[in-house]
Amino acid sequence: MGDKGTFFVDLDGTIIHTRTDEALPYAVEKINKAYDEGYIIVITTYRGENWSKSSRYTVEKTEKLLNDIGLKWHKIVWDSPSPRIIMNDEKVVAIQHLQNQSWENFNFKRNIFNVGP
Repeated sequence: MGDKGTFFVDLDGTIIHTRTDEALPYAVEKINKAYDEGYIIVITTYRGENWSKSSRYTVEKTEKLLNDIGLKWHKIVWDSPSPRIIMNDEKVVAIQHLQNQSWENFNFKRNIFNVGP
């Protein structure tokens, strides 16, 4: 696994549209590029074991969705409601992505990892 950093990214409304489960424009491409460059990709989601088997939010259906859209990831943190709070002894950067918006203008190096000392 990579050693460049860890990118925690929410699933619904950030990677996929909240109503349609379609990948948001440029999300998969940009996350996969970070994965290929050596970043650890951790998906966070409220989906998981707390949903009935008929729901589209189950672990099995969500993993299939991620595979179907071609997303590369290392881990998924299931059943994690918002807000998500990260405490770390080194640099932490938080970005609020507008729900269901394109990633077209998002740049990992500019927006995340080259911020602050």
